[in-house]
Amino acid sequence: MLLRKTPLSKKLSSEEVDAKLKDVLLVLKYVSNKDVFMRYHKAHLTRRLILGTSADSEKEENMVEGLREVGMPADFVNKLARMFQDIKVSEDLNTQFKEAREDRSSELANIKILNAGAWSRRSDRIPVSLPAILEDLIPDVEEFYKSKHHGRMLNWNHLMSNGVMTFKTEVGSYDIEVTTFQMSVLHIWNSRPTESISFESLRLATQLPDTELRKTLWSLVANPKLKRQVLLCEPKLSSPKEFQESSMLAVNHQFAVMKAGKPQKRGRVNLIGRLQLSTDKSREEDNEGITQLRILRTQEAIVKILKMRKRINNAQLQTELVEILKNLFLPQKKLIKQQIEWLIENKYMKRDDDDINTFIYIT
Repeated sequence: MLLRKTPLSKKLSSEEVDAKLKDVLLVLKYVSNKDVFMRYHKAHLTRRLILGTSADSEKEENMVEGLREVGMPADFVNKLARMFQDIKVSEDLNTQFKEAREDRSSELANIKILNAGAWSRRSDRIPVSLPAILEDLIPDVEEFYKSKHHGRMLNWNHLMSNGVMTFKTEVGSYDIEVTTFQMSVLHIWNSRPTESISFESLRLATQLPDTELRKTLWSLVANPKLKRQVLLCEPKLSSPKEFQESSMLAVNHQFAVMKAGKPQKRGRVNLIGRLQLSTDKSREEDNEGITQLRILRTQEAIVKILKMRKRINNAQLQTELVEILKNLFLPQKKLIKQQIEWLIENKYMKRDDDDINTFIYIT
């Protein structure tokens, strides 16, 4: 709310925003599950950088340095810093690309070259059939990029892409901000604006996986912020799960931006809303990743303590373990016990023959 363009961030002065961000960092010092915070902060930062909704880029970067100062893991902070670097490099690359190509299609494009390790997972890449004007631009972008960076390869992540379309109805003309998936769906009606098209035909035309198509269509037929929806569906549905292969969808030619209950002839609408810039699968991977990272960090910390102490009792081990891991998460006793047993089983340590609560490092 403070770093994104919102009524709150616009209402507060720069000094007030800085003060509140300092309070956030102060609270973060005492948050036990910092790894969970890291996941959500990165997800929201990704949204702001991709969609260009940051209220102040300098404050964004200052926040990253603040995270470093409160002891957030260096690898996490470095990835955030890399994200800002990628955005700045992409701005320069866009300028060069548009200067090299003096045609309208390049003017319409805003390319972001992002480091996969800092931004996304391979499972975030979803196939989709793009409008021809975008599909034709891809080889030109790749050729231009390779001329600047020999030996590098681009992988296109359409899930993280978005754009603006002009939507003309019987009421007026509107600029609509859409995801690439929404764009792919809506573009199908360009050549047949008055036709009803089945769910199955849309699936074949867009090449979107079933889950993503349902989610995308639902955002166009049941957007909670719109009085008049972009698409109409027959029969009417109460959830995206109810789409059938035979469900028929059509453009709502009475669509309009409403203001004070009256339709406006012009306007701009954001259909992206709370767009998820990751798939269900990658979010599951994130959850699993947090669990696995906690296991590895606990194992590493136990071994580090034992290497230093050579011999240590259980109470002291747990105390020192919590001290080492406090900037990442608070290890639960069950997790500690499981990892001690794993390390014993794998010959990293052993119990004292005379005291089962004392552990000895195995060199």
